[in-house]
Amino acid sequence: MKNRIAALVLVLSTLSGFAWAQDTVTASYNGFPIPIMPDYWDTISVAYITVPRALKMTKVTARVNISYPQIEDLNVFLFSPDGTRTKLLEHNCGSVRIINATFDDAAPTRFSETCPVSGTGTFRANEPLSNFNSADSSVGIWVLAVENNRSDSRAGYLNDVTLTITGTSQAQPYFRPDQVLNSANLRSGAVAPGQVASITGTSLGPTEPVIAPAGAWPQTLGGVQVTVNGVVVPIRYASAARLDIQMPFNLTGPQANIQVTYGSNVSAAVPVPVQASFPGLFAERSGGSGQAKALNQDGTVNSVTNPARRGTYITVYGIGLGVVEPPAVAGQVPPASPLSVAVNPVAASIGGVPAPVSFAGLAPGIPGLYQVNILVPESVASGAQEVVVSNANNGSQNGLTVQIRP
Repeated sequence: MKNRIAALVLVLSTLSGFAWAQDTVTASYNGFPIPIMPDYWDTISVAYITVPRALKMTKVTARVNISYPQIEDLNVFLFSPDGTRTKLLEHNCGSVRIINATFDDAAPTRFSETCPVSGTGTFRANEPLSNFNSADSSVGIWVLAVENNRSDSRAGYLNDVTLTITGTSQAQPYFRPDQVLNSANLRSGAVAPGQVASITGTSLGPTEPVIAPAGAWPQTLGGVQVTVNGVVVPIRYASAARLDIQMPFNLTGPQANIQVTYGSNVSAAVPVPVQASFPGLFAERSGGSGQAKALNQDGTVNSVTNPARRGTYITVYGIGLGVVEPPAVAGQVPPASPLSVAVNPVAASIGGVPAPVSFAGLAPGIPGLYQVNILVPESVASGAQEVVVSNANNGSQNGLTVQIRP
C-alpha cells in the first residue's frame, strides 16, 4: 500500500507541473517611509513589494513597521498580485503608537486581542494569512495598504514591510491576463489583430534569452511555442520572464485564449479580451511616456534639439492598429510595395489639436510595426506636445510627446 501511495504522489506531482519540495522566498519594501496622512486627505498609503519567485503558497507571514500616534485610526490590508486580500488590522488597539510586528497564523494570539504596549512581537492578523493559499501564485507585486479614516489631526509613517512566503515551486509557465501587454507602451487589458504582445511571467522559457534573427519570425524559439485560440503564433523573443509574440491578423473576439508551452511544461490557457484595435506608440524610454520615437519630415530624429516645423510631417511608430489591406500574415516581413494600410481609419492629435494623417499602416521591413505620418498643425504650440493616435474608438497612451519648433 505504501508503495502505491508513493507512486500516486509521484504521478500527481508530474501531472500538476509542481515540485513537491517546499521553497521559501523573502521580499521587502525598503524605500523611504511612506506618509500616513490625516483622514481629510482621503488617501491610502501603499507599499509595493515585488516577489520574484513563483510559488503555490502554503504559508505567508508579514512583518510590518508603522509609526503612528493612535493605531485604532488605521485599517491595514495586504493584497496578493491576483487581488486576494487579508485584513491585518481594522481600528484596533487605540493605545498602541507603533506596530513593529510579524503577522503569522501560527502565533498564539491576535494583535487586536493582545494590543501590546510596544507594538512588538508575533501575532495573528484579524483575518488568516492562509487566505493567500487559494491565490494563483506568489509571483508579482504585492500591496500593503494603510488607511487613516478616523482622525483629521493625526499622521504617521509606514516604514517597511517584509513578506516571507513558503510553498511549492511552479515549474510550469505561469502568467495572468494582466501580464499580457502591448509591447509598445506596456499597457494591459486587451489584444488586437496583428498586435505584438509581450507576455510577462515565470518559467515561460529559457534562462538565457533567445532573439529571433532578422526576417520572418519563427513559430518555435528557444524551445517555446505559443498558441492563441489553438493556433501557433510567431515569436520574436523568448526568456524565462518575457515572451514577445504577434497576434494573428484574423483574430476575432470576444477573447484570445493564450497558452505557452516550454519543453514538456504547458501553461493554463489564459483569456484576454479582443478589440478591433489596441494602439500603443513607442517612446525613447521604456514604459511609453516622454519623448516619442519619431522622425521629422527630413528623416532626422525628432528631439529637443531637433524639433519639427509646423506644416511638416512627423512619423511615429507603434503597434495595435488592427487589420490591414492588403492583408498581412503575422510574423512575416511587410513589403515596401504594396503598402498595407490600416482598415479602420486612424486619427491623430498633437498638443490636443487634431492633426491630419496621410498614412497609417505597416512599416516595411519589420513584422508587426505600424507607422503613422502626421501633419503638424499650424496652430499647435511649441515645445513638447502630446501626440495621440486612435482608431476603432481606441486611443494610444497619454504622456507621449513630440518636439515642435518655436
